[in-house]
Amino acid sequence: MKKTLALLCTCLAFFATGCQKESPCPGACRGPCPQGSRRFELKDIEPLLPKVAQATGIQLQMQYAGTLEAVEKLQGGEAVDLAWLASNRYAMLVPAVKARIAASERTMLTPVVLGLKESKARELGWKDNPQVTWKDIADAANKGKFTFGMTNPASSNTGFSGLLGLAAALSGKGDALEEKDIDAKRLAAFFKAQRLTAGSSGWLADAFLREQDKVDGLINYASTLMSMNRASGLKEKLVLIYPQDGIVTADYPIMLIDPARREAYEKLVAYLRGADFQQAMTTATLRRPVNPDVQAADPTTQPLVELAFPAKLSVVDAILTAFDNHLRLPTDSTFVLDKSGSMTGDRIQGLKTALLGLSGADATISGRFARFRNRERIFLLPFSNSFGTTEPFDMGDVATTNQATLKDLSDRVNGLRADGGTAIFSATQQAYADAAQRRRRDPARFYSIVVMTDGLNNGGITAAEFTAWYQQLPAADKGIKVFPVLFGEASPAELQSLAELTGGRTFDSRKSGLQAIFKEIRGYQ
Repeated sequence: MKKTLALLCTCLAFFATGCQKESPCPGACRGPCPQGSRRFELKDIEPLLPKVAQATGIQLQMQYAGTLEAVEKLQGGEAVDLAWLASNRYAMLVPAVKARIAASERTMLTPVVLGLKESKARELGWKDNPQVTWKDIADAANKGKFTFGMTNPASSNTGFSGLLGLAAALSGKGDALEEKDIDAKRLAAFFKAQRLTAGSSGWLADAFLREQDKVDGLINYASTLMSMNRASGLKEKLVLIYPQDGIVTADYPIMLIDPARREAYEKLVAYLRGADFQQAMTTATLRRPVNPDVQAADPTTQPLVELAFPAKLSVVDAILTAFDNHLRLPTDSTFVLDKSGSMTGDRIQGLKTALLGLSGADATISGRFARFRNRERIFLLPFSNSFGTTEPFDMGDVATTNQATLKDLSDRVNGLRADGGTAIFSATQQAYADAAQRRRRDPARFYSIVVMTDGLNNGGITAAEFTAWYQQLPAADKGIKVFPVLFGEASPAELQSLAELTGGRTFDSRKSGLQAIFKEIRGYQ
């Protein structure tokens, strides 16, 4: 008789890292997810789970969440047997979570490194050069010698590991980083070269494939970069740069949360660390095995130096806060908001709660790192069958000024009233045209548009007319990513097409809830 263990499965991100039965991917994500759908980090392990069950008699019942969300769940007493993370470093800094972890074992390894197009690596003298350091990489980025993509550090373990590794290396310290050691000036200079951002490592890889003519490389898992090289989508292979001064490695610890399930846990761990699973895992995913008897798929023989992780939660939070508010390129974020008659009642209230959470009302761990940022330009365009002009709310660097801006934004959100029809694509066209005009004046920002609607388009231009309008835009005005949010009776097909047209992705709040989705979207802005 098979035993069933409830498993909370995550990586260090706001977003899900595996497929659920409720996943927006068709067929429970048994094949490639369509563009715009979630890309899940542990999805590549799913084909191996039947063998796990056959060998151990243990059926893993998955519940997926990002690490910060998982930390909140564990902190709140979520009833699960196990948790499987890309990294548990953050979790172990939260006392209430650390206290629930009865045992922890690593299951597989992959370092976070820089992948560069081969021609760019040769140009910089980094091809077959094991002496490259994070300081070399930071100096070259500051001088505009290459551009890169990276996930949001508050949303994805790859971005977090890259940021922590860079911060630790630039500090010149050999031990755990302290707040006083953060070299904000050099970090900010490095991020001037960033051209792509994302909320997950898989979506970043997809975005790079679509935009590889515009970006030289990306910071990601070595296994993901090797998988990209193994596939056929790249015009030019990526050279993996393993900085000599150290890297941060994802080690995928599986942790026992319910001590009463220890016997089953130990049996499961023995199989996961055994040669059969380890060989199948490294062949399928190109992650490194933790079993020394299994050969790694990663061909590098370069010894890797593991960077020390901050020993204090306050240091980690300080680095993430500094990245959002001072280090990264600033953002320009437009929210196109359905206030048609069908939004009356709980729906309009849910929309208000989600936006007010981004304005500071959400005090949860994930909520704190999803808030509107310093230097961000925020635009609201509420619509029904008609709409006005986009309303700007500019965040500066001064806390008192930002508090006043957020109050104005909150007052505007609280004043939303539902009535009228639904002119989705006319409103989106107006928001896009305005954003494109701003980008021409100020290109050194990340531009994005969120379109939230609960109904079918019944006014203004059609989806086909929007597509025709977009396609005739000058090349320089294309590429502002649109992120539609499915809600209520909205058309999945039309909104998916909108995401695909602009290089964005859809979010389904009908299953996750609007507040959770709006926090998730922040990883892509």
